[in-house]
Amino acid sequence: MADAVLSGEERLYLTLKSLYESFGYTRFHMRRFEEYSLYSDNLNFLKSPDIITFGGRDGRLLALKPDVTLSIVKNCKGLKERVRKVYYRESVYRTDRPGGQFKEINQIGLECVGELDSYCMLEVLALAAQTLKAVGGGYVMDISHMGALEGIAESCGMTSLPEEVMDCIRARNLHDMKAVCMACGMGEDAAGKLRTLLSAAGSNKKKLTALRSLFPTSEKCVEAADELEGLISSLGEAQLEVDFSLLNDPVYYNGVIFQGYIEKFPRAVLSGGRYDNLVKKFGAGSGGAGFALYPDELGLYYGGQSDVDCDCLLLYSEATPSEDVLQAVRSLISQGKRVCALPFIPENRTFKEIIRL
Repeated sequence: MADAVLSGEERLYLTLKSLYESFGYTRFHMRRFEEYSLYSDNLNFLKSPDIITFGGRDGRLLALKPDVTLSIVKNCKGLKERVRKVYYRESVYRTDRPGGQFKEINQIGLECVGELDSYCMLEVLALAAQTLKAVGGGYVMDISHMGALEGIAESCGMTSLPEEVMDCIRARNLHDMKAVCMACGMGEDAAGKLRTLLSAAGSNKKKLTALRSLFPTSEKCVEAADELEGLISSLGEAQLEVDFSLLNDPVYYNGVIFQGYIEKFPRAVLSGGRYDNLVKKFGAGSGGAGFALYPDELGLYYGGQSDVDCDCLLLYSEATPSEDVLQAVRSLISQGKRVCALPFIPENRTFKEIIRL
C-alpha cells in the first residue's frame, strides 16, 4: 500500500538499500558540514572548486559538504576493520560548473575502503551495473583505466601527461591532437598513437588489443588492459563499453574508472572508480573504490513532478463523523491514491478528482 504512493526516487532508493545491504554494506550518516581545510587541501578531487563556507563559534572555518567520499575516507582513518563497506544517501552543496549557481545535489552511492583485493573492485563494478539496471530501461557503463594513462605518459618520458593533452583526450579532439602533443614536447609518434587509440572502434576486445599493440613495452598499459579484460569477462551480461577518453585526476585516481548512462538521457547519471591515492593520503588503508548515482538527474527520466498536487480531494462536511472520514481516506489509499481530506476546496491546489462524502 505505501509503495503505491512513493516517488520514483524513493522506490529506487529502497531497492538500492536492499541491494547494498544484501552485499554487507552498512548505512553511513554524516554531518552537513566539515572543516574547510578538508576540501581546500583536496580541491582537485572535487567536481567544482566553489565551496560554501561559514565561521564556527570556535573560530574554525567550516564548509557545507561539496563531496561525500572525502568525508567517508577521513572517517575511515585508523579503522580497525581491514575493509569497510558503506553506502549512503546524502545531499552535497556545490555548483554544476565553476562560477555557476550553488545547488543541493542528492547522491546515492557506496564506498569500499581499506585493504582492497581484486574481488572488491569486481564487487563495486557489479553493484554499479546493478544500480543502473535498477533505474529501469537500458543502460551502458563506460569504463577505462588510469594505469593506461600513466603507461602512455611513461612511454613518452614523462611522469604524467600535460593537462592540455588530457583535455584533448577527454574531448576526443583528434583534429588538434598532433599540434597539442607537439607543443607539449611529446612528439609526432605519440600523437599518432593517441589518435589511433581514441579512434579504435568495434568490440572491447579490439580496443584493448589496440592498447597493448600501441604500447607493447609499457607494463602499466598491458596490466590495465588485462584488468579491464578480466572485469568485463567476469561481469558477463553487464553493459560495459571501453572508452579511453574517460579520465580523472591522476593525483587521486589510479585504477579502473567508469561512468554510467541510461537510455534516452544525455548525461552521465553515475560515476565512480578506484582512488587508492586518496585513501593512502589519509592513512585509511591501501585502496578505495566506489561510485555515486545522481537521482536529481533522473527527474526527467521519471517524468518529473506530477502535474497535480494530489490524486484525490475527499470533501466532507462538518457533520460527517471523523471515523467515517478516516475510513474513507484509508480505503482510497489502499487503491494506490494520494488523498487529501478537507471540508473545503483549497485554492492553488490541483487534484485528479474530487470525491464528496
